[in-house]
Amino acid sequence: MTAVLDLHDSTLRLWHGDALVESPGYAWFDGKEFRFGVPAMRTQRRTPREVNTRYWSQLSTQPLSPPLGQARHAADLVHAHLKDMHQQAGQPETLLVAAPGTMDRDALSLLLGIVEHLPFTMAGLVHRSAVLASGSGLARGLHVELQLHQTQVTPFATNDQQVTVDPGQVLPGEGLLALQDRLATAIAGSFVSQTRFDPLRSADGEQSLYDALPGALESLQQTGEAQIAIGGYQARITRDDLEGVGAAYRRVLEPLLGDDTPVLLEGPLNLLPGLSLPAGHRDISGAQLAGVISQCGPALIQSPEHLVLNRSVPIAQASASASPAEERYDPDQATVRVAAVPAPTHVLGDNHAHPIATGKGSLPGTATLVATGTGVTLALGGDTGLQINAQPAREGQALAPGDVLDHASGYRALLIVVED
Repeated sequence: MTAVLDLHDSTLRLWHGDALVESPGYAWFDGKEFRFGVPAMRTQRRTPREVNTRYWSQLSTQPLSPPLGQARHAADLVHAHLKDMHQQAGQPETLLVAAPGTMDRDALSLLLGIVEHLPFTMAGLVHRSAVLASGSGLARGLHVELQLHQTQVTPFATNDQQVTVDPGQVLPGEGLLALQDRLATAIAGSFVSQTRFDPLRSADGEQSLYDALPGALESLQQTGEAQIAIGGYQARITRDDLEGVGAAYRRVLEPLLGDDTPVLLEGPLNLLPGLSLPAGHRDISGAQLAGVISQCGPALIQSPEHLVLNRSVPIAQASASASPAEERYDPDQATVRVAAVPAPTHVLGDNHAHPIATGKGSLPGTATLVATGTGVTLALGGDTGLQINAQPAREGQALAPGDVLDHASGYRALLIVVED
């Protein structure tokens, strides 16, 4: 059974049958041995000199600076990380690998050399942006990939039932870690103003704040606010508190975007307040990558003797608009299994839950919610003052529980499901 490995350093993923191993690209030497992934990530702020986060983006045999344990260079850490994930996933015999476009020829050659010394063979090597674009439903666009230390923007287009990527552009220094620093600074400011406590004044407080960031962004997406507790202090964070972070990232990103080119965003960018793009965006999750490969697998298999980075992928049926449904890789079925998501039944606004009746449900202005019995969509009626999840609303947009509606009149509401 061929497993799928996604080399996205923000969170590496390995699917093997029913097993999914997720491991961010952090390596920690605890004084005795190397530990990778979440354990390393959750100690980085406490022990920064014992954690390395650049070994995937700077894969080479140059000596590590500063040194880390017995590792001589980044290739040693990559070897150990892959071995660790392989063991956790049940030791699959073959892996189809999706790699980012930022891995140049030298890094890919070194990766292939590393794999020769590991207990599995590589069944294929494919550009991960091409895979994600294949399942997006877009004829053309840009994939914005947030790596730990940089952002890669990769254009793609369809032709003859294939999605092909062109060389991308890199924004050095604009990675997940820099984004987390800005979010942490903004949230710490809210702590100081509300409680006079600064979580960034101690290593433990800083680590707790960084650990809380993913959950806070999810809460902001769902309800518009988040409560974060650190060291006995608690602060209320709203989307407005973090709008400046998203706006600053947008300004850096905009020169690489076209006014009419749609964009694919992965988490956490698709949750970032203030990140509104000229042509809007479509969410794509790393979980969809394995689902697309399960459809296109035979076309992506390569001879071990002739492995090259494949930049073209057949168009898949998976759609990025399936979010927030969960997707799962099934190596025995060339499909993406999508868990059913119930249609919203009520609009929670002004502390009241108003039912969305079959037919049309009113909103401020001319926009209405249209319930068909199988789902809820949006009819704008020419209204330009409505946003869904901090993005401009689109005519006919499908809505799901957890979507947040904001109107220029100041009205804010949450779509929910009320069960009998």
